[in-house]
Amino acid sequence: MTEALAKSSPMQLGKLKTQHIMLLVIAALLPGISVATWFFGWGLIINIGLACCFAISCEALALYVQKKPIKAALNDNSAIVTAFLFAITIPPGSTWWLVLFGIAFAILIAKHAYGGLGQNPFNPAMCGYLFLLLTFPLQMTSWHIPIEQGTLSPIGWEGFKQSILAVFPFLFASAESMVTTIDGMTMATPLIVSKMAGTNALLEANEAGLALFLRSSETGWELMNIAYMLGGLSLLAFGIIRWHIPLSIIVTVAVVSTLFYSPNSSAVFGTPYLHLFGSATMVGAFFIATDPVSAATTTKGRIFYGIIIGLSIYGIRVWGSYLDSIAIAVLFGNFCAPIFDYYCRPRVYGHTKRSLFARVTGSKP
Repeated sequence: MTEALAKSSPMQLGKLKTQHIMLLVIAALLPGISVATWFFGWGLIINIGLACCFAISCEALALYVQKKPIKAALNDNSAIVTAFLFAITIPPGSTWWLVLFGIAFAILIAKHAYGGLGQNPFNPAMCGYLFLLLTFPLQMTSWHIPIEQGTLSPIGWEGFKQSILAVFPFLFASAESMVTTIDGMTMATPLIVSKMAGTNALLEANEAGLALFLRSSETGWELMNIAYMLGGLSLLAFGIIRWHIPLSIIVTVAVVSTLFYSPNSSAVFGTPYLHLFGSATMVGAFFIATDPVSAATTTKGRIFYGIIIGLSIYGIRVWGSYLDSIAIAVLFGNFCAPIFDYYCRPRVYGHTKRSLFARVTGSKP
């Protein structure tokens, strides 16, 4: 009897539990994290460690206040995934208090204020990111260089020490040395430097005979996107995510950026290549927009959801004030997801299909 119940459709169980799915998502992020660490040093790893500690603490605090079982809820690893996604979107080597404020907003406000896992309408990691972007714009638009322009490796001891001092500035001996070091350790993203007018760094490095993983070849941004894309494809292969959302986002960004692109106006509209591989498009398409809680759930709804995010990414980058627009675009998509699901829900078996006009107006068929 138990076996029969387990195989019937209302009782059907998934092959993977939530905690295992979350671990697979983290594993898929590791290639991109490894490439980012190689090019930018230990700042990202430190931020991930801090974000995980803060996320678990905030999650436990929220569960304790709500008198919910703490251990069982923490075992689902959802807070860890939120920490990872948040940490990889903020600048590597961000100050510890910046990580704390962002994670606290993501877990306590964006997640548990709505009832916890499965009930949050917006992506918690992106809520935390946007909160910091609006409140601390300078800190959120400067990327730390772990080694000043020199020949030392950013993943060596000196690079690790500078990353630690960037995250914990109170460890500096004096305020003057802190300001001097931090000012010499900041850079902008490629989109901010060139207003999306750059060229294919991988192709230039190949033509110049430089190794792709050589830091002086400046191929890090593109290799990070490729690594995240490969991690996202692995999630597709394991059936963790569906293809509709990432494909619709990537195709929309590629098509719209191609339509508006011309060689003489690349400084305004950007090259299609940089729109896809010069920012966080791949992370957004495969890991952030596909959040099963805040994303659309119907098949057609997922496609419209991906299209609206892709249009928002391009529109905000080109005509807005925030060049790296993934967080804003995904949150806007989260806002539209219930509408897409409502009007794209499949017809109930045996019922007459109603026209779109009838469903909008509520009239009978």
